[in-house]
Amino acid sequence: MDVADRIHTLIASAAAPGIYHATSSGETTWFGLAQEVFRLRGADPARVRPANSIIMARPAPRPAYSVLGHAAWGPGRAPPIGGWQQALQRGLPGLAAVIVAAGPASS
Repeated sequence: MDVADRIHTLIASAAAPGIYHATSSGETTWFGLAQEVFRLRGADPARVRPANSIIMARPAPRPAYSVLGHAAWGPGRAPPIGGWQQALQRGLPGLAAVIVAAGPASS
C-alpha cells in the first residue's frame, strides 16, 4: 500500500520523468529481513544463518553496500515511507494468508 500511495502521489504531482525509489525508511539486509520475518511469525530468528554473497551465484556483480536513495522525490512531493519493520508487520499477515490459501506448490 505504501508503494501504491507513492505511485499515486507521483502521478498526481505531474512529476518530471525519472527514477523514483519507493521503499520504506531504514536499512537492512536480506539476512535482517529474514530474521524479522521469523520473529514476526513467532519463530526463532537465531535459526536464520547469514550467507556470504561471494559464494552465491549471481548473474551480475553486487556492491558490498548499497541502498536506494529517495532524493528524487524532493521536498513537498510525498512524506517518507515509514520504517520497513512497521511495513513488514502490517503486510506480513496478508501475505501469509495468501500463501496458505494457495496451498502447497505443485511439482
